[in-house]
Amino acid sequence: MAQRLESSHLYELAFVSDPQLSSDGRKAAAVVTSIAEQPEGPPQYRGRIDLFDVKTGDARRLTNGPVADTSPRFSPDARQLAYLSVREVGTKPQLFVIELDGGEARAVTEHPAGVDLFAWDPSDQSLVYLSRGDAVDAREKSGQPLTVTRARYKQEGIGFLPGTGTTLYRRHLDRDASEPLADFEYAPSEITVDASGALYLIAPSSSDDHDAWRQQIWRLSKTGNRRRALLEEPESVGSVAVSPDGANLAYLAPSIPQDSTSPMGVWVKRVRRGRPMLLTGDLEAAPAVSGDARYGRYPNVPAWQNDGGTLLANLNVEGRSGLASIALDGSITFVHRASQAVTAFQAVKGRVAFIAETPTTPGELWLRFKNGRERQLSSANETFLEGHELATAAGPFLASGDEHAPVRYWTLNPPEPRKDRALVIQVHGGPHTNYGYGFTFEFQVLAAAGYRVVYGNPRGSSSFGHQFSASMHAGYGSIDADDVMAIADHALEHHDDPQAPIHLTGGSYGGFMTNWLVGHSRRFRSAVTQRSISNWLSFYGTSDIGYHFTVEQLGGRPWDDMELLWHQSPIRYVAEVTTPLLIIHSEQDHRCPIEQAEQFYSALKTLDRAETEMIRFPGEGHELSRSGRPDRRVARLDAIRTWFERHP
Repeated sequence: MAQRLESSHLYELAFVSDPQLSSDGRKAAAVVTSIAEQPEGPPQYRGRIDLFDVKTGDARRLTNGPVADTSPRFSPDARQLAYLSVREVGTKPQLFVIELDGGEARAVTEHPAGVDLFAWDPSDQSLVYLSRGDAVDAREKSGQPLTVTRARYKQEGIGFLPGTGTTLYRRHLDRDASEPLADFEYAPSEITVDASGALYLIAPSSSDDHDAWRQQIWRLSKTGNRRRALLEEPESVGSVAVSPDGANLAYLAPSIPQDSTSPMGVWVKRVRRGRPMLLTGDLEAAPAVSGDARYGRYPNVPAWQNDGGTLLANLNVEGRSGLASIALDGSITFVHRASQAVTAFQAVKGRVAFIAETPTTPGELWLRFKNGRERQLSSANETFLEGHELATAAGPFLASGDEHAPVRYWTLNPPEPRKDRALVIQVHGGPHTNYGYGFTFEFQVLAAAGYRVVYGNPRGSSSFGHQFSASMHAGYGSIDADDVMAIADHALEHHDDPQAPIHLTGGSYGGFMTNWLVGHSRRFRSAVTQRSISNWLSFYGTSDIGYHFTVEQLGGRPWDDMELLWHQSPIRYVAEVTTPLLIIHSEQDHRCPIEQAEQFYSALKTLDRAETEMIRFPGEGHELSRSGRPDRRVARLDAIRTWFERHP
């Protein structure tokens, strides 16, 4: 008999990530991360690598490391698999190789700083990888001061950035030591190797580019002694793929250069000459469908098909994220199913391994054959799905009739509605992400508690084109707030009880919107604001992205445009808040620092017009809801549900 879903059932979820195919297309691999209870201490994530026979669908556990095995990559001859493994809690990942026909895995690196990224070289079956080698930052343990000289000196998910550069190494498996090839002052974010052994890395070219979060595509000779920049101007580059003949380069970058509100586009250029050409127009090539049941790497590198005649990419359209074939003349053929979100893929010889999820099914590994037939390879969440009755999804519904700005939303309908028929409005982060066909455990938990969960895409969301995304530039809390209220109004009008109470929550930008709306409306019975923003003036100097995000998104700097930023700050309207508000924030959040929550909390407690509580999570950052320590994730979910239940 199926159980009612509770927050603690998070421990039963498995997170499938990093789909990979062997060069012959016969084998697939993926990382399966589960949550393991510990005899002493809190539960921990444990990652393993599963291997699949594409023809039969048979699966077997390839690795079973004591902590985490990740980043599987097949050797060019399809006989070996390299991966990163953490063998002891608190240590860095090292590079391992295992024979696929049997045998024990062996470590090929022992760097104290670990290995960050790696790739196989198809020209000689060697491995190239990035590491800071012996450099270990012991400053925090030693208690020594940190001298800061750059604008960008910290980063969400990392903390304070390392003070040393990164080295590119080559390791031949028949040799005992690695060979350093090239040094980078700023750590590259990706390595690609073409058939000839030429190396392609994405990395900033200067301190100015590093501070501006811009990167260059570098082509290095096989020996690393010659380096050439391929882009005329550095850009916010995503992923890179080299055509089979080595002549063309496909990469992801904003469709309007230097405009962060524009969709991420697929670009193509000649490696040796020529200007880049955008293939995807106003379509979004970043799979930004929100969800909280993903853990690990989710690669979405454009894949060359048909000997370089077309590209396969993951396009995000109106809340759907799925595969599409793109010809070099810009014509696009969609091949994905309409009601799912593809979160990662890799393609080889006409076959595609991909991770897909829906609002009622967590992500699993799938295989798409050349003839279009699809087969599910993994069943990591089969027991979870059999053991719980999940809410059904409905929509999309149109909350606004404006043909130029269609505001759509979905609902999760509870198996057993509450007596008060209450709704919960969820606002996504970003703001340039979107809700749609992803799986969100939080939504399912709230629906299991009887709430109808309403989630949609106000203006500012991605996947609806550049005009829709950029329309609230320098106007946070204007038309975007109108759209959230339109979603709430429409959902209530079409609810079985138009007098039902409405609760509100959201994180990051969604936390900003929660703070904003409780200062402008008394429609909500209660609200929970998470990892939020309350004051853009202080956000500018405390967030890891504040000094450029505030200019690009809000339209100004504190010393020149104080009134503009203050006008868009929720704390300006804090005296109008009467809605019971729970504030949830992580103490190590570098994206939306906890001072944002502290300001709002202090003001609300001083004013004493609204019931207010704050929960602070130690040791967590901005990603608490998606990859935080499991028991803290459960505590967060319980706190949200309990707050709503306290305010019926």
